[in-house]
Amino acid sequence: MAAIKDYRLENLDEKRLLLVWEWRNADHIRRFMNHDDLIPLENHYRWWEAVVRDASKQVKLCFYQEQPIGLINFTQIDHRNQTCDWGLYIGDRSSPSGSGKIMGILALDYIFKERQLRKVCAQILDFNGRSLSYHQRLGFTEEGRLRQQIVKNNTYADLVLMSIFQEQWENHSSLLKEEVMRANERNSDR
Repeated sequence: MAAIKDYRLENLDEKRLLLVWEWRNADHIRRFMNHDDLIPLENHYRWWEAVVRDASKQVKLCFYQEQPIGLINFTQIDHRNQTCDWGLYIGDRSSPSGSGKIMGILALDYIFKERQLRKVCAQILDFNGRSLSYHQRLGFTEEGRLRQQIVKNNTYADLVLMSIFQEQWENHSSLLKEEVMRANERNSDR
């Protein structure tokens, strides 16, 4: 596992839009999105224009060293209630093991410390066990379900509603950071 210091978040900018469009259309990402149709390039540019104009949205790229590897999408940022929704994915499948965990750590540190929100919400398709367990490992808890909410492969899927509060993150993040540090030390001992 790589070290946290090898990763950073940056705002998405126009020069990386084509890469993100490719990721959004990749099978390994699209099948877990609420809308899984291929995204035409013009729709992708309209999505980007909406992000730029809307203060309640922010998109970050995660870099491993100098290579962009994943995307974090914060939406419905509500400063009055101090809440937001998020979604994220690893676009570069050759990313080092543990990149998803580090990306989540950086993103939650950012939204809770820099943006000073108090709650992050997620909606996960019920058949996406990997994402459900990922969110649980980050400290998210299930708040409920929207039953049979999304049609996927000609059948209805539930959306699992999860969240994490800033206090939960403060208590849990140090454990996750220690796990990453220990894994990195084991790798460097080899």
